[in-house]
This record gives sequence, C-alpha cells and structure tokens, in this order.
Amino acid sequence: MGSGIETEGGQEKTGRLITVPVRLDKRTFRRFAVFDALRVRRMGLRPLVFALLMLAFAAAALLLRREQSGMIAAVLLVVGVGLPLVWAGSFLSQINLQAEKNKLTPPRLVYTVTLSEEGVCVQNLQREEETLRLGWSEVWRAWRRRDCIYLYVTERRAFLLPSGQADAPDDEVWALCSSHLQGRSESGPRQPSPSRGK
Repeated sequence: MGSGIETEGGQEKTGRLITVPVRLDKRTFRRFAVFDALRVRRMGLRPLVFALLMLAFAAAALLLRREQSGMIAAVLLVVGVGLPLVWAGSFLSQINLQAEKNKLTPPRLVYTVTLSEEGVCVQNLQREEETLRLGWSEVWRAWRRRDCIYLYVTERRAFLLPSGQADAPDDEVWALCSSHLQGRSESGPRQPSPSRGK
C-alpha cells in the first residue's frame, strides 16, 4: 500500500493507495460467473419457478385421481426436473468454455486495479484501451465472497480482486471499498487465505 498526493482546491492532500495486479485463474472465474448469474442477474429464477410449477401440476394431477393421472404426473415431473437440469448443465458448460477461451490456465495477469480514497482506477493489461477512472459514487456495488472481492462498476461489469494479490492485507482492501460503498457492499462467507502486505 502506498500514499498518493492529490490536489483539491489548490491544496495538497495525502490518501491511501492500494494496488491489485489481478492474476485470474479458472476457479476464481467460475465462482464469479456462477455468483454473477444467480445472485446479481438472477438467471436461475425462471428455471426454478418453472420446476416448481411443473411439480405443482404433477401433484394436482395425482390428487385428481383420474384415468392416466399417474402418467401425466410422471411426464410433468420429468419435464419439470429435466429441463432445469439441462439448463444448468448448459450454463456450466458455457462457463468452462469461456474460461478456456480466456486462457486462464495457468493463471493470467489481466488488469491492475488501484484503489484510493477518491475512487477506482483500472488498467487493462490484455488489450490497449483507455485507463478506467471512477469515483466511488460511480461504483455500483461490491461483494466479498470466499477468496475474492467482486467490485461492480455497473450492473453488467465487474472487476475481481482475488485475496492475497494486493499490496495490502485483504481486510484493508475490503475496509477501503466498504467504507466508500456504505449500503452498497456486502460481505458473505469466505475462506481464510494468505495475504501479502507491505
């Protein structure tokens, strides 16, 4: 962690700087993709509702006790459980294909994120593009999960800050993010992982 000199109203002020050279691997990417789809985008809600409806129709068919009710209920059960399972399999397969496409084995250096009291700066190391600079008020949300922080600059774009990759302890990285995103940050279950601090 370093300190930066910034000017405001003609006066200099010192602020914390935390740099995270992000080296991404397949496991971290897959965990994020599942979290993003199910928690943020809620893509699993429709398959779940569909499965519950089919199960309810199957139960109703059995309760009616009419001719062929058993067969109808069985068909509804197969459809209600089978289609969501097909969707889940297809979804996980797409995640694996995307991880392979991004060539994350071995782990790959993808971007550098710099956090300060003023905001977030992201430098893409995979392709030439303008450095992204955002104030904290422009950052959408942040989640701390397992061994990574998911920093969403918009609902559709996030930067991953894996544990142990910053030049400051992981708790300090999260403290800086959450202090500027009050009401827009959430810490959940996570596994302890080594941090390297300076």
